Amino acid sequence: MRPKPRRQPHHSSRPGTPNRRAHPPSPARHPELPPEFEQLFDALDEVYGDPRTVRTPLDAELWASAFLGGLWTAALQQDDEPEGAELGLVEVLELVGSPRTQAVLCAVASVASPAVAGRAAEASERLFRKGVRRPDWYGAALQPVEFLEGWSVSDVFADGELLIAAFKRGKDKYAFTATVANNAQGSVVEVLLVDPADLPDILAEIRAEFAEAAEGVFSLDRIEAGELRRRLEPAVLETVVDEDEFDGGPDDLEPDEDEDEDEEGGEDGEDEESDDDLDEIEDLEDFEDFEDFGGDLDDLDEEDDEGDDFAALRALMLSRLAVLPEPAELPGGADFGYDLDDLPTLLDEFAACDEARSLPYPAIVREWGEVFARLSLTEFAGDPPLYGPEKFDTLINVLIPARVNADDAQLELLEPVAMAWARWSTRRVGLAEPVVDYLVQELQESFEDFPEAYGDPVFTMDRHMFGFTMQSTAG
Repeated sequence: MRPKPRRQPHHSSRPGTPNRRAHPPSPARHPELPPEFEQLFDALDEVYGDPRTVRTPLDAELWASAFLGGLWTAALQQDDEPEGAELGLVEVLELVGSPRTQAVLCAVASVASPAVAGRAAEASERLFRKGVRRPDWYGAALQPVEFLEGWSVSDVFADGELLIAAFKRGKDKYAFTATVANNAQGSVVEVLLVDPADLPDILAEIRAEFAEAAEGVFSLDRIEAGELRRRLEPAVLETVVDEDEFDGGPDDLEPDEDEDEDEEGGEDGEDEESDDDLDEIEDLEDFEDFEDFGGDLDDLDEEDDEGDDFAALRALMLSRLAVLPEPAELPGGADFGYDLDDLPTLLDEFAACDEARSLPYPAIVREWGEVFARLSLTEFAGDPPLYGPEKFDTLINVLIPARVNADDAQLELLEPVAMAWARWSTRRVGLAEPVVDYLVQELQESFEDFPEAYGDPVFTMDRHMFGFTMQSTAG
C-alpha cells in the first residue's frame, strides 16, 4: 500500500558499509560495571556509538531507548513491572558513577518515562557535583523538543493506519512512522526511523500509489499534534512484542574465557575492589534476563525489510509523544460500531439484505454472519461490522481455520456469505460502489488461499481442541 521510508544512516550496524558512523574503539572495560551491563553496553556501542562520544543527543537517545527496550522486554518475559527495573537501573548507574554511566544517565533522562527520567536527571546531577563530567552533547539535549508535522495514511475500512510524526531538537531532525494494524487489536506492527528531509518524497510516492487504486479507498491527511497522540500513543503502550522476537541468548555476548581470566587477575587488584562495591547492589539479579536482549542487537540491520526494532524505539517514541498536547476527546455521543447486545438486531438486518436473502439455507447464512460479528468484536480493533481486505484475510485464512469446525455444506456457503457481508456492510456505511467492488475483488483473492489454510494440520488441531462447531444444517 505504501513505499517504505528511508532509514537514517546511523542505524546501520553492518561492518564496512559507508553508512556506518565511525566512532572511537570501545575503551577498556570498566571492571566496576556488572558483567551483564558491560556486555550490553559494548553491544549497544556497536550499533549506536558510545554515548560518551556520539555527536548528537539523538544518537545517545537511540542508545538509551534500545537499553530501556531491553529492560521492558525482559520484564515482559518475567511478568514484572518494567518501570521497577528501570528505577533499579538508575541506582546501579549512579553507584558505579563512571563517565560512561553518567552519559547513560543523561540519555535515559531524555527518553525514559517521567518518573524514571526525573530520577535519572537527579542522579546525573549528584554525579556532576562529585566531579563526574557530562558528555559534550548534554547541553544540546536540554533544548526543548519541537513537533514539526504529522500525517495519517489510512484506508476507508479502518483496517489500519500508517502514522508519521516528525520532531526537532536543536539541530537533530527525525521522524518515525508507525503502522497500526486494527486486524491485530490496534497494535503497532512496524516502526521506522526516517530523515524528515525524505518525507516530501515519501508522501509523493504514497499519493502516486493511491492514484492507481480505486477512488475513495485510501487517504493521506495531515493531522494535528493532539490527534496524532490520541491515535498513536495507546497503540504504542498496548503493543506487546512476541517473545520469539527476543530469543537471542547471552551466549552471543559472553566474553572470551581468557579475557575474563585476565580481568579477574588484574595486577593491582582493582577488580576485587570493584566487586566489593557491587556487593552493595541487592537487586542486581533483576537484570539477568536483560542479557538475553543483547543477542538481538547485532541483528538489527538484518531486518531492514521488516522495519526497525519496536522495542528499541519504544521509549523514544513515547517520550516524543508525551510532549504533544493531551489527546483530543472523541465527540460526545459518537457511535463507533456495536457490541454483543446489538448482535440480534444486526444479524436481522444482514439476513434481510438482498445479497443474503438470495442465498440458500438462511440458518447457515445467519450463523456465518454471527461468526463474522463475534470474531470482529473479540479479535479486531476498529469499526465493526465493516471488514477491510486485511481483516477479511485474517478472518478467512487464520481465525476461521483455527476456530470454526464446519461441514462441507457450511463451508460451501462461506464465500458467498462473506461476499454478501462485504457488500452489505460497505453500503451500510455509505461507501461508493468502486470501494465496494475493490473490497469484493480483494476478498476473492483471500479465498484462493482458504482451502490450504483450512486443511493446515496446525489449524485443524487448534479448531478441534479449542474451537466450536457450527450448528445450522442444510437440512
